[in-house]
Amino acid sequence: MAIPLHHALPAFYSLPLLTMRLRTSALIPALLLPLAAQTEPGSKPGITSEPTLPRTDTIPRGTSGPGQATRASRKAEQFQAERLSAREARLAEARRKARAKAEAIKNGTLNVAEVVVPAESASAEKLPGSWVLQSESLGRSLTEQFQKSAGKGMSFKLGKLSGEYLAEIDSDKSEITIHWRDWKMESVAKRDDLKVTLAVSVIGKQHYKIVKLTDGANPASRKMLLELTKDETNSQTFFEGRKIRSRVDLPSLPGGHWAISEGVLHLQGIRQKVPWKFERQPEQ
Repeated sequence: MAIPLHHALPAFYSLPLLTMRLRTSALIPALLLPLAAQTEPGSKPGITSEPTLPRTDTIPRGTSGPGQATRASRKAEQFQAERLSAREARLAEARRKARAKAEAIKNGTLNVAEVVVPAESASAEKLPGSWVLQSESLGRSLTEQFQKSAGKGMSFKLGKLSGEYLAEIDSDKSEITIHWRDWKMESVAKRDDLKVTLAVSVIGKQHYKIVKLTDGANPASRKMLLELTKDETNSQTFFEGRKIRSRVDLPSLPGGHWAISEGVLHLQGIRQKVPWKFERQPEQ
């Protein structure tokens, strides 16, 4: 008996469709198998989980108690108080120095040195004559002058001295004549590891006028005020044996307080801390 065509078509088409379904069912597990291998058990398929980091437990720190906080606060307050006290002390000292300087300027005593000439002295009648200066006195003044000009970091050490610095005092004419007789000084200048030799030589004369001469029983009242009227000296300076062209600024004969004690004439300028000392030259 023949089967009608419209009944046979569904069966014809159902066989390939069934085969395709079977193949698809076998393919799906094969595709899902690698994806499942990338997921951890219990996680949703298709969603990757982040790697688990090793756990680090934080070490608990000791907390400061009320006692420690109080001590720290007291130390801070004490430190602040000490700083404030030191600052106030510095300000007070600066104000004191400023007042003293202003008073000295007003009275004309700024940078005036303390009088250190001997308290006992012969009278002014003993001043006339010839006095030879102790070389160390002038050498010290020159070294201090060079060091002041060079600034900080430079030091000068006094070396060999020769020649004469002779003062002829004439009270009747109110004059003092200074004779530089082949006077020479050698010293060493030093800055860090650098050392250089310094030599100074002077010849000639200087003339001073005695503006005012006072006598008295105490050093403060014995004064000799001087004025340089003529300079006829010739000076030379040598660094490491090489001559320097510039003229040497020679220290002036200090005018200030004087005293004659044990045959030695002490003459201290108003800004000199150490007096110059002269010895009387024997009459020839």
